[in-house]
Amino acid sequence: MTELLKIRGYTQIALWKDGGSHENLKRLKNQFLERCHQQSWMNQVEEFNLQAESIFLYNQTQNFFQVDLPHAQDHDLFAEYSHLITGILQLMQLAADRSNLILDPELDTYYLIDILDKQIPYLAESIGRVRGIGSGFISIGAASKEDFKLLQSYLSAIQTRIENIENAQAIIAKVASNMTDDLHLVSDEFDEAVAMLFKESSLIKDEQVCREMDPEKFFQRATHTIELLATPYYTGIVMLTSRVQARQDRHLLQGGIVFFGTSFAILLMLYFNRAFYLYDRKHYETVAKLSVTDQLTGLYNRRHFYTVFPRELRNTLRHGGGLYLGILDVDYFKRYNDTYGHPKGDLVLQQISKSMNEVLQRAGDYCFRIGGEEFSFFFNELNLKNAEDLIGRIRSSIEDLAIAHEGNQPFGVVTVSIGLIEVPDAPDCALETLMSKAGQALYIAKET
Repeated sequence: MTELLKIRGYTQIALWKDGGSHENLKRLKNQFLERCHQQSWMNQVEEFNLQAESIFLYNQTQNFFQVDLPHAQDHDLFAEYSHLITGILQLMQLAADRSNLILDPELDTYYLIDILDKQIPYLAESIGRVRGIGSGFISIGAASKEDFKLLQSYLSAIQTRIENIENAQAIIAKVASNMTDDLHLVSDEFDEAVAMLFKESSLIKDEQVCREMDPEKFFQRATHTIELLATPYYTGIVMLTSRVQARQDRHLLQGGIVFFGTSFAILLMLYFNRAFYLYDRKHYETVAKLSVTDQLTGLYNRRHFYTVFPRELRNTLRHGGGLYLGILDVDYFKRYNDTYGHPKGDLVLQQISKSMNEVLQRAGDYCFRIGGEEFSFFFNELNLKNAEDLIGRIRSSIEDLAIAHEGNQPFGVVTVSIGLIEVPDAPDCALETLMSKAGQALYIAKET
């Protein structure tokens, strides 16, 4: 991710100023693509079953890298790179969710994972955004009021992330007092670097001072600030690993003392203990999955829809971008059931669900069956055009199934209607209201 952060920043400089930025861009792009082909990266992707998400992000990155900078003024490359970086951060969170660390119930482990998986990566991304747009403003020698307001919002995000890390450290120190001496994830040197970055960023507002500033020096200062996060990040990794390992060793020792006796009794107890643990874990995972899954289609159910949507809305408001909500309905499905029978109707719903999953496969894409022949979904996109293109792919993939439906004329095959809305940038918007608006859009789609 650090290479991509630098690429975004150097791209901003290269758009407005000639110099060594183009060579740096070429070198960093090659490094990023080579890293994606390393065996260690491919092993991690396979371990957490993230092949589809990884391939999508890789292809999207290649497309951005091929944009010709002299003709890129009409492209908002900074926003597009930021959206891509957010996708990588979501990929990291998805990997953490699928790791075994979440099974550890201790509070100190929970907050360490939060720091390592969310706070430090998003702190680096916020500093990267300040680096990118700040260097760009200095390159052109000015920043409008709106530009400076945007820069201030990213500076505020940096401060918020630092406060989150410090609050998490305070909680860890309370519940695990033996960690207090080692727990300094935000160093004094990092605080000084951030303070200097804030000071230089404030000077950009003055047009005369801004023209005298060096974009490369600003870029390197911000880069140094990001690099200072490497040591606390790896320190946190070591602490987390040692805590989990020590806890496992302690539990094994306690188990040996409790069940100490004859060697036969110990082996017998360990055998049954593991057998029951595996059975109980498998049963729990099965029940948990069934509680959020529609049994016919395998999609998430209506209950999970109402649980996940508020969380994704908060993430979108925090990190920027657009969130789009849609309702999909099978055209004349009652006629289909009456003509071909309910078993074939169930098969149609399963095929439609599979097609939706094949299109909506990025991190942050969700689709649900909310009742009967009605489905809902939401996803992040940069703009309405991209969202409508994605909807077109969903509709085409279903029509390409060519499922015969004599009651749906003049098409003669199963088709769907889709109502799509852009979710407002408001944390308190009611989901029922949004679903009503999406339903109105669906009604219009069916009429046309």
